[in-house]
This record gives sequence, C-alpha cells and structure tokens, in this order.
Amino acid sequence: MLRHDPVLPPEFIFPIDEWRWVERRFDPDFVAQSETTFSTANGYLGMRGAFQEGRPCFLHGTFINGFYETWPIPYGEKAFGFAKTGQTMVNVPDGKIIRLYVDDEPFNLEKSTLLN
Repeated sequence: MLRHDPVLPPEFIFPIDEWRWVERRFDPDFVAQSETTFSTANGYLGMRGAFQEGRPCFLHGTFINGFYETWPIPYGEKAFGFAKTGQTMVNVPDGKIIRLYVDDEPFNLEKSTLLN
C-alpha cells in the first residue's frame, strides 16, 4: 500500500484559530482541500464547498440522501450475513453554480486580482 505524506496548507493562508476556519487568500494549489473543508451537509443534502461561479473547481459535489445506485453482489456460496445488494451514492446535478459577469466578461477567480 502506498503512503503519502499529507499536504498541509501553509499557515498564512489558513491561520490557526481556536473557534473558526478562515481562508485568508486564494491559492489554486489548495482548491481540493478548501472544497472538502468548506463542505456542508445535514444528513439529507450535502454539498462540497466549491465556488458559486463554477470554477476553479477540483470536484463538484451535490449529494442527496436516498439517491443512490444499487447492484446485486454475487457470491460463490450463500452464507448468513452476506450483503445481497451494494449501494453507491450518486453525484446529482449541481444547482449552486451562478454565472457572474463583470463588464460583460465572465468572472474567473484564477485570473483576477483581488484588492483589499
């Protein structure tokens, strides 16, 4: 089994705070970590914390509890306790994307300069 060292974001982007999670600036190298950290779910609906503009994005993810794919699990022999069906959660269409235009140009965070 391959083991990789974890890639930790630098402290100047994600400063350590006892009560909140803050991202001070955008870094495209840590988009996947940001999406995972800022995801939200309530047991019925779950969404990855991607940008509303749709990009940059590592993986869009919207999941609904009870929306899954099933398939039969074949075994060479029957035994008590073996599962008969398997289930995989399916990513549903992402309804949180908005298109933001500035001066009739689509806004792209990767190519923009943010001012304080």
